[in-house]
Amino acid sequence: MGEKKQNPRGVTIRKHKSSETINITFTFKGVRCREPLSLPVTQTNINYAARLLGEIQNKIERNTFHYADYFPTSSKLKIFGKIIEGVTVKYYLDDYLKNCISRKLSPSTINGYGKIITELSHFHNVTVSQLTPAMVKNWIKQQNCKAKTVRNKLSVLRSALDEAITDGVIQFNPVSLVTIARYIEKKDTSSQNEYLIDPFAPNEVALILEHCQHIQHRNLFQFAFHTGLRSSELCALKWVDIDFEERTAYIQHAKVIGIMKGTKTKSGTRLVELDDMALSVLQEQKELSEQSDFIFLNPKGRKPWNDASQIRKSAWIPAIKESGVRYRNPYQTRHTFATMHISIGCNLFWLAQQMGHKGLEMIYRNYGAYLKEYENQTKKSRI
Repeated sequence: MGEKKQNPRGVTIRKHKSSETINITFTFKGVRCREPLSLPVTQTNINYAARLLGEIQNKIERNTFHYADYFPTSSKLKIFGKIIEGVTVKYYLDDYLKNCISRKLSPSTINGYGKIITELSHFHNVTVSQLTPAMVKNWIKQQNCKAKTVRNKLSVLRSALDEAITDGVIQFNPVSLVTIARYIEKKDTSSQNEYLIDPFAPNEVALILEHCQHIQHRNLFQFAFHTGLRSSELCALKWVDIDFEERTAYIQHAKVIGIMKGTKTKSGTRLVELDDMALSVLQEQKELSEQSDFIFLNPKGRKPWNDASQIRKSAWIPAIKESGVRYRNPYQTRHTFATMHISIGCNLFWLAQQMGHKGLEMIYRNYGAYLKEYENQTKKSRI
């Protein structure tokens, strides 16, 4: 019997479940490339593949090889195609967003990245290979926002351009060579950078509720003040989550950009006790939304709220303006709930559970000053 003929170097046969393909392998611009040929596996075609490979290698040596001329449908065109010389930053920013979507990141994260990509319009039409650290530096100098905001934007740009390195379009990431602190003025003190917990006083709560434009707005905010729920959790709350006999609400969902998702953290899924006022609100609300699965509806259109932003714009801001109360965002209803209970000496473990915190760390971190004030008042009352 004769020996099995060995395939030419660089030509291989790849076996699939029900077929075989001829592949040629070569190195171009430092990248190992393997391309299948749409030919039956015969000795004649194997010999053709060897000749084709030799032709490609000769053109690579003479610097006249164009990938698209030989493999017009190859995925490697993203790296080696003629159009790669003109690929823009916007291409990679859009590609980054697509990857985020395919990774099933949260809707709010994807929405945030989309906004950042829009805000990076200064770079959209710049060719990736022509983007320099100096261009990034000059852009930073023109920004009139917090350093943290600039970092967030450049983080997206840096991550997007990392793919260009992987594709071989650029050798280094120009964003990585720029230090933000050198070029942007530090405008914020540490106290300004911290989120300010600024709860409402009882008389302010009364004024806000009194000046709500619609009864459904009032019920929504009244329930928020008495449960400490986040706006995204209020949007997602359904009648099936309420147990009137046990006086509890099962918080298991949040709604962001109209999309239902899980709570912010694992501990955020919780049973919240309902006081008399919260139950009273639900009884009143039942007459207004019992035909819906969702408890709180936007009276304009009588549909469930899409997200926290819609609540803030349509209901919260008008009520605050009419009431004359100093503006704070709706999240302060949650802080008002916490500080109100701290002021009456509630069990802190109970409070942490009600608010969806894993333990007491967040309670002490956020409300330490209020706890200290309560302790001081308690000591004075004992004297």
